[in-house]
Amino acid sequence: MKKVFTSCSLGDAYSVKMLLEAEGIESMIRNESLLQGQATVDGHPSVWILDDSLLEAAKSIVSRCASSEGRPCGRSWKCPKCGELHDPQFAACWQCGTDRPDEQ
Repeated sequence: MKKVFTSCSLGDAYSVKMLLEAEGIESMIRNESLLQGQATVDGHPSVWILDDSLLEAAKSIVSRCASSEGRPCGRSWKCPKCGELHDPQFAACWQCGTDRPDEQ
């Protein structure tokens, strides 16, 4: 197992995990309890890949999909059907299921 991402935000960690798994790279999050006020030895929430042979591919995905602040790249987008606002990592509207427009 190899660590590929660390953030102060559990949401960011889950976003990276989803991006990796969308590319077929199994991963897990460690240190989730940190946000519940329980300090851990390792620190902030982090994403670890399960297959070490996919480390370079995972690093490439993380570097393409994270800005200097550790947030997923891209812009938030508004669903053209229902108007719901979404973070950039989501490919479809959670409310009505409409796919994100290509230009987003």
